[in-house]
Amino acid sequence: MNKWELARYIIDGKKSVDTVLFLAENGSKVSNIDIRQEVNDAKQKFYVSICVIMDKCFPKTKKAICSNSIIAAIYYERDKNFAHKDDNYTAKEYTSLQEIADEMIEQIRAVKELCSEFLPQELSLDFVAFDSKLFRIANGITKDIEENVLNIKHLGRNRPIPPNVPTKEFKIFYDTEDIKKIDPKEYAAILQTGLCMEETMQHLQDGVIRINVLYGLDIWVSINFDALKEIIHMRELGLLDICDIPYVPKNKKDEKRIVELMKKEGLLNG
Repeated sequence: MNKWELARYIIDGKKSVDTVLFLAENGSKVSNIDIRQEVNDAKQKFYVSICVIMDKCFPKTKKAICSNSIIAAIYYERDKNFAHKDDNYTAKEYTSLQEIADEMIEQIRAVKELCSEFLPQELSLDFVAFDSKLFRIANGITKDIEENVLNIKHLGRNRPIPPNVPTKEFKIFYDTEDIKKIDPKEYAAILQTGLCMEETMQHLQDGVIRINVLYGLDIWVSINFDALKEIIHMRELGLLDICDIPYVPKNKKDEKRIVELMKKEGLLNG
């Protein structure tokens, strides 16, 4: 695997951390589903994904790299619990979902450092409390609601391409694992936005990894956490909804309330 093929697996692992972070913050909103199973599924994907990276980078020196206690603990979880169900496996006890997420963050950072020689230097680990499926469940977002949000955010997204615009058809490159069995000249990768800032970042990172694998490039996208903090604050104030669409006042009185709130928060002068 080349460096961006490996990067796909560390970002898959990173998104598993995002899932646990989302559950740590929003567990009460999805209490109708099996949270324990969601965490177990996220952890399984996490340990399998990050071990793929180490297996590829250090195929013959597993024992040596396991002299690091963090790396040894990662392999213990993968080999004794998620790849096999060993009778002598002892599950660690946690006091909270946040504690699980913190441990996973420490572990994936250790893998990124260990394998830094084999991974793209552009790569970053941008942790956000988000999971696409759980976000929709927590907020009751149906397909119709999602389509409406995307239509508001992207005017003209369903407009046909004018007949006088030159076009060329490509097959869609969905999975980096397909790279060895396709002709890259026949394929294109798609960049997508999401319902909110966190999902947009996840989609764009997945997309640029596919682009880099397909075309041999080294592009990357990260998130401005200061800007994200401001967006989250505006959601809390009610100025943005959960999908980051600005609130529209219902009447003049409501408009005055919004203006005063924005002035108070330093978002408007005067």
